Parts: sequence; C-alpha cells; structure tokens
Amino acid sequence: MKLVLAPNEFLDDYVLGCEFAKNAQISGNAYLFWRGAISAKFENSRIVFLHKKTIPQRYAATAKDCTNLNGLVLTSAFCSFTGLASSHLIRSNGSKLYELFELSEICGVKFINLKKFYDDFGLDYSLRIYIEKCKFFSPTPFEKRIKLTDTLCLGYY
Repeated sequence: MKLVLAPNEFLDDYVLGCEFAKNAQISGNAYLFWRGAISAKFENSRIVFLHKKTIPQRYAATAKDCTNLNGLVLTSAFCSFTGLASSHLIRSNGSKLYELFELSEICGVKFINLKKFYDDFGLDYSLRIYIEKCKFFSPTPFEKRIKLTDTLCLGYY
C-alpha cells in the first residue's frame, strides 16, 4: 500500500527507505515485493518512508537501527506547508529564521523537527501554520500571529 503524507504529518511510525535499504544491504525497491508493506511519500517527493510495523520480521532489527524520525518532516514538505522559501533553511544564507529550526540530514535527505517547532511556540499540532512577512498580516484580532524576526511572522489557524 502506498500513502501520501500530509505536509504536517510527523514521521513517528516510519523509517527512511534509503537508510533502511542501506543498513539491510538490500535493494531500495525491495519493499515493493513485501506482502502488506506500507510505504509513504510526501506530495511531490521521491523520498520513500516505510511504516515500521509493516516491515518483515526478518528485518526488524535493521529497522530498529535506523534513525528515529519522531517529530520530523522533510524540509521540502515544511516549505510547501508554511509557504517559506527553502533558502531560509540554509545556514550560509544568513537567515535569522535558521536558528529557530532543528534541522538534520540522513543519507543526504534534509529534515526539520516540526514537532519541536510547534512545541517551541506552544502551538497545538493540529493547527495550520504559515510564515509570511508581518506587513501582509491583517490586524491582530483578525489573524493570529507570532513575530519570528523583525520582518517575518508565524500565522496559525
């Protein structure tokens, strides 16, 4: 079964497909032939995630050796979800937002800890968020926002 993940769906129950295949020393497409296997991707992404509970028993130990993805989402999914330009997630670009994020890279795939981001601002995980220049927001009672930098705000609903 193939699933499409929502851009704000945490990867808590998944392992990164390419990391798993590398650790198990199997083809990256082997999961396609497993009975009952659940794979998932974020929309417009080629990165595959495997649901931990559907990985065959013979690979259970390998799945446990994979990096814990709790709270993580792909940076590309985060950018599409929030409307943020990906350039803000590159240290060398000098964005003041960069320090607000917990970023990680596994097998060349970049992730952001969305759960931590929500927690840092005391937001419920079910809220939709977006990042925009503060000057484009409606007056405060109409649009909920948190100021992130001098020019950028986090809106939520």
